[in-house]
Amino acid sequence: MRVYFAVLLLFPLLLSACASPITAPKKRFFWPIGSQQPKIEYLKFYAAEQDVRPPESALAQAILGIEPGVAIFAAPRGIDSFGNTRFAVADIGKRQLLIVDLQAHEIRTLHDEDGNTYRFPMPMGVAFDDRGGGYVSDTSTGTIYRFNPDEVVIGEFGKGELNRPNGLLFDPRQRQLYVADTLNHQIAVYSADGKPVRRIGKRGSGPGEFNFPLDLDFGPNGELVVLDSLNSRVQVFAADGSFIRMFGERGTALGSFMLPKSLAVDGFGHVYVTDSRAHRFVIFDLQGNYLLTIGGRSVVVGGAVHPGGFDFPQGIAADDSGSIFVVDALSKMVHRFQFLSPSYLQQNPIGADGIYIPADFKN
Repeated sequence: MRVYFAVLLLFPLLLSACASPITAPKKRFFWPIGSQQPKIEYLKFYAAEQDVRPPESALAQAILGIEPGVAIFAAPRGIDSFGNTRFAVADIGKRQLLIVDLQAHEIRTLHDEDGNTYRFPMPMGVAFDDRGGGYVSDTSTGTIYRFNPDEVVIGEFGKGELNRPNGLLFDPRQRQLYVADTLNHQIAVYSADGKPVRRIGKRGSGPGEFNFPLDLDFGPNGELVVLDSLNSRVQVFAADGSFIRMFGERGTALGSFMLPKSLAVDGFGHVYVTDSRAHRFVIFDLQGNYLLTIGGRSVVVGGAVHPGGFDFPQGIAADDSGSIFVVDALSKMVHRFQFLSPSYLQQNPIGADGIYIPADFKN
């Protein structure tokens, strides 16, 4: 596969995070910038409660006024999506799992059986199962919490076995949960109800070994893809846990990592890795070929957001349709991107005058 043209340039257009409900921009934002064959589109961000609500008409805004934005997140970290209608964010500042329901236009939290908001010591990772329930990892206690489709916490496991668990991954075929057991330098596998099944790897720098693994996901053909963070690489395993390949390196060049934090794989086999210290995310194919980099540092000032700009990105999630959700940790928001698949382009064709190109862009 050919390598796509990569650009780190940020769009200068500013979108207000809190001033008013977001409306679709007249111009659309794509990467690579200036390409006649764009691959990724920026859609929107979620920072305030009104970003989740249906947009109000200009007349309604004029009559009712514009409410001040109420921030959704305090210190967001891990993220997972359930289709493209719902995503959940582990927020260590609020000590909650925040569930953003884009279909119902509301934000919810997990609760206990008495209906009280459930608070965790330090929630870090989250994974939905195939039924709408899921799991939350708490990195301070080494515990995995399980919740049902009604968003009620129904159990916990792993305490005493896990050491600083981070990313989570549910396998609907075997009904198992994969855990990035970071300080044990392994991938721990549990049954859906929390019984230990097996472990993959050990500490080291060789093939199949880990140094602080942080996140993991499945490829389209069942490959297990692991972010081996302090080895600054991605490792790919077969379904039985046997090593297949690895790629990535430490550095500042395009396609390398300074401080990789999270990983996701979409249904088209693209591997997305957030690099917090470089304020960007990097895209590969499953063979390890570098494709594209999106990002660069952008600090939100006065509610203004640069599409494609980040301030210490962390969690990332992608689904089979090519939706991509990125946690922008210090900006306290989630950005949404979209891989331009044939089906998406058919429903959202790009007009000749619909692509925004910065005035100072040089091809």
